Amino acid sequence: MTQEPKTTERGIRIAKVRLVHNSGEPDEYDFESAKLNILMGVRNSSKTTTLRVIDYCLGDRDSPTNTLKPAIIDEYQAVSTDLRIDGRPYTITRSLRRGRLNKVEVNDQELTADTFSDWILGELGWARLDIPLGLNPATAPSLTPLSFRNTLRHFYRDEGSWITFASKEHDYMRQAVVSQLLGYAPLRYDEKRQEYDLAQASRQLDEAQSADRQAGESTLQAVTAISESLQLPLARSTSQIAAARQQVATELALVRRRRKQLTDEIASIEAGNAIGGAPAGYDTSLTGAYQDVTRRLKQASDDAIALKDVLSEHQRSARTVEAEIGRMQRLSTSIEVFDALPVRMCPACEQDVDPRREHPENACHVCFQPVDDDKRRRRALVEIRSLKSELEDLMEVIQRTTSDLATANSYQHSLEVEQTNLAQRLNTERAAQLAPFMAKLEELAATIARLEHKLAAFPAIGEILQKRDVARHTLHRAEQHVQAVKNRPREVQPPSLTPSERCARFAKRMNDFLAPYRSSLWVKGDVSIRDTDLTFYVGSRPWNQALGAAPTVLFFLAYSYAILHLAHDLDRDCAFPGVLLLDNPYQQGIDEHIVIDVLTKLAQAAEETGTQVISTQQLVQPKPPRGLGNIRQIFMPNAHTAP
Repeated sequence: MTQEPKTTERGIRIAKVRLVHNSGEPDEYDFESAKLNILMGVRNSSKTTTLRVIDYCLGDRDSPTNTLKPAIIDEYQAVSTDLRIDGRPYTITRSLRRGRLNKVEVNDQELTADTFSDWILGELGWARLDIPLGLNPATAPSLTPLSFRNTLRHFYRDEGSWITFASKEHDYMRQAVVSQLLGYAPLRYDEKRQEYDLAQASRQLDEAQSADRQAGESTLQAVTAISESLQLPLARSTSQIAAARQQVATELALVRRRRKQLTDEIASIEAGNAIGGAPAGYDTSLTGAYQDVTRRLKQASDDAIALKDVLSEHQRSARTVEAEIGRMQRLSTSIEVFDALPVRMCPACEQDVDPRREHPENACHVCFQPVDDDKRRRRALVEIRSLKSELEDLMEVIQRTTSDLATANSYQHSLEVEQTNLAQRLNTERAAQLAPFMAKLEELAATIARLEHKLAAFPAIGEILQKRDVARHTLHRAEQHVQAVKNRPREVQPPSLTPSERCARFAKRMNDFLAPYRSSLWVKGDVSIRDTDLTFYVGSRPWNQALGAAPTVLFFLAYSYAILHLAHDLDRDCAFPGVLLLDNPYQQGIDEHIVIDVLTKLAQAAEETGTQVISTQQLVQPKPPRGLGNIRQIFMPNAHTAP
């Protein structure tokens, strides 16, 4: 089982600060506990930078260029701080190179700058709290974490925070940090969180009530309008919608059944199968005649198309024969011209013929028969006569086919006229037959359309009512949440000391520190702290109204002095830092001797409480009383060129 740390081990102690050159060589500065460690050196010798390195290693999320000097960024590759937390040693390293600027390495464990705060709060045993973002929890828009960095700004006093608790700090955050230091932040913010949650729940309840009212009014208006428009019963619930829908569906089924009966009766009449025979004046042979004419018309159309195809083929053949006759006539007149032209292809079988093949003179190259001009011409004339005879036959066939086609077209036209007349007679008689049914069919169709429209409206009504039900359910949950917040038990038990007692002890420690300076720098009034809002008073007025510039510096030195004694004056509930970081307390023209005296007191307090103070200055350091050795000076050997 881990033992509780002693007073001298509680909190943070800085052991060493290390700056690693780009070459890998480190610059190291050692610090001791229970002492005032003073960083001494000329201007730009990294005194303030050393404190900033500690601050940067403790989770600063800003760019190192803004936190440290540009000369430091150019010269060093990494910085680290060796420290103890409640006596446990840690090495915290931050790289100064791109790609790892957001990483914090703790004993080889890599954290981000965002998660470092939670880690160190857990190591210190300080509560991690989410506080309302504003002074009034009931009007705060959200919660914000009380991080370690917020508290660090109260015990790391840089040159910009000697006239205020912390630079650019909102008052709601100042109250949270002071209450955390004094040890009753969990109790304080358990109450404020209760107020915040109740205010949030009440706002949600108001929104839910407004939404429920609007949903109820709009739902009633919409459902009433739809019901009146479609002549539906007014439904106010899901069960009423289901009953009304079932009623309309039943009515629609009856109307559709009646329409089917009518259509079946009409079909029976059209087929001539009506009960009691055909109606008076209805000729049942018209339908058969129309079907017969339609069949004959189709056959006539097919015959006409076939004749057109035959005629087209005959005409093409005639054109081919005419072309052959013309070719033979041209051949006959040019026999002598082409007498010596060799034959390269057989005109019968279209085989290739070699013109150089041996053949008798005055003989055919192909068949080797004797030929002369007269025989050639006679053969051409014979061929021409044969072709003309064939052409005459074709023309005769074309003439007969043309005549047949004209007859077929005439027959087709007559059938089309007959079909049209029969169709008109059928439509006229059919209209006369269906006239008694049309009014009823139209009425049934309108009824069906109206009932289907009613059925289509039910889902819309259901969605409207569902939105109202959702709004009511949301309202019910909001009411339950408000009641749960009101009845929620307190999670934090009251500490051993009341808030007023804690504030009184802290103020007394500050007054003990300030008492010797009443005749020189300090005013007559005592410091007091109102525990409700943690306002610091000097006399009867708030500190920032009662103090000038130099007394304000003394006020915050007293505040720092009291922080060193937190563990001694209060209980273990207080957030005890164990270290003070003071950057150049020579501020606002405060007298040098007063500062030396103050630093001597801080050194004595560090020795008595086992804490640690690290300060920077250019003036002569306070000399410790002989034998105590509670002030240690550290000379900074390296001076950097000012940018």
